Amino acid sequence: MNKIAVITDSASDLSIDTIKKYNIKVIPLQIHFSDRTYKDGIEIKPAELYEMLKSEIPKSSLPSHDDIVAVFDQLKEEGYTDVIYIGISTGLSGTYNFIKMLGQEYEGLNFYSFDTKTLSCAEGMLVSMAAKMIKASYDIKRILDELSKIREKMLALFVVKDLTYLIKGGRINKVTGVIGNILKLCPIIHVNSNGIYEIFSKTLGFSKSLNVMIKEVEKRFQGLNVAVTVVHGLEEEMAKTVLEKIKKFCIVIDEAISPVTAVLGVHTGPGLIGIIVREV
Repeated sequence: MNKIAVITDSASDLSIDTIKKYNIKVIPLQIHFSDRTYKDGIEIKPAELYEMLKSEIPKSSLPSHDDIVAVFDQLKEEGYTDVIYIGISTGLSGTYNFIKMLGQEYEGLNFYSFDTKTLSCAEGMLVSMAAKMIKASYDIKRILDELSKIREKMLALFVVKDLTYLIKGGRINKVTGVIGNILKLCPIIHVNSNGIYEIFSKTLGFSKSLNVMIKEVEKRFQGLNVAVTVVHGLEEEMAKTVLEKIKKFCIVIDEAISPVTAVLGVHTGPGLIGIIVREV
């Protein structure tokens, strides 16, 4: 009988509890400063990263070849026969294609992959759902088909207080970002159907942007059963407030508050709030 494993990358913002419960293997992306490199989630935590940002804005990069192969080796030793990699959008990182390439070349495991076309806890939700389906004895084709359907029912919106980090990382146009900072614009960003960042709306002020995001969630999911995760960058109390507001118009079946991982914090800086909602 085949034994199926789920692997993901550290951009999925999975909780430690979920990782342990389903034995999910997480491949760390890397954060490069001028004189040192860290493995995301292993050698550096979000709070440490934000402190370091005061003196230098680092670069994020793909996982190392050795870290990827080490995960495959571990799964093989644990008796797994099949692997499903569920990863960060190919439109945002080369991570997915790199892991996919190495997985297809690796001998001794049947390798499958799914491009989430998103990131953070939206990616994490899909990873968790795949793990639950494996536990329910779904076959791989059905899992991949179901993930595509689930992705269509998700909404992920993000807003940041300072556009400097998105500009530096090349995630938004430099001129647009500089003008936005001057005018105190807090654009709401989402990942479109092609897995690429897109401006959802432009609003003056962080508080107004939060209200616009909450209103959009209400418009799409009012009265429905949903799973909600609010991600944040040093804004835990604000994240809790946002979640409570969503509960007033949605039937929240599953909820979480999650700090965004350090490698994503490189591009957003402190002051991020993101809302990820999935119809259940």
